Amino acid sequence: MKAAVVRAFGRPLAIEDRPDPVPGPGQVRVRVEASGLCHTDIHAAHGDWPVKPSPPFVPGHEGVGLVEELGVGVTHLSVGQRVAVPWLGWACGRCEHCRSGWETLCEQQINTGYGCDGGYAEKMLAWADFAQPVPDGVGALDAAPLTCAGVTTYKALKVAGVRPAQLVAISG
Repeated sequence: MKAAVVRAFGRPLAIEDRPDPVPGPGQVRVRVEASGLCHTDIHAAHGDWPVKPSPPFVPGHEGVGLVEELGVGVTHLSVGQRVAVPWLGWACGRCEHCRSGWETLCEQQINTGYGCDGGYAEKMLAWADFAQPVPDGVGALDAAPLTCAGVTTYKALKVAGVRPAQLVAISG
């Protein structure tokens, strides 16, 4: 498979041939149909933040595609199903943050395209519990930005307690 790989911070991504990833327990392999470009991906490729990803890595945390292979123990997704793979690739589910609905603060979290390879490839791995089924009728191009801007906006509205018919302003 082809993948766009960060070999060194601040350098152009290298298009490389890599072996198809093999899903481990609880994971799925996704044949990527679309992946958005978020500024976070650019920051990752430039190594802009104090906690840096480790090159080589494949950026991209707005991947959408079809499940191609199931890892051991995956029963709630199926081969051929379209899923979206967000920034929060995995969280422990057991810490105080996870149990209180703030899994984005989990100290053990793994972020797609940062702590594990992301969607700038023909195929990628995802933890099945974090790969979200895409409803029928929603195409990959429309679903991809929902995994970042969409969930960010949703969380803000949820935390703010916004109710139907209330007015809000969303900037982005």
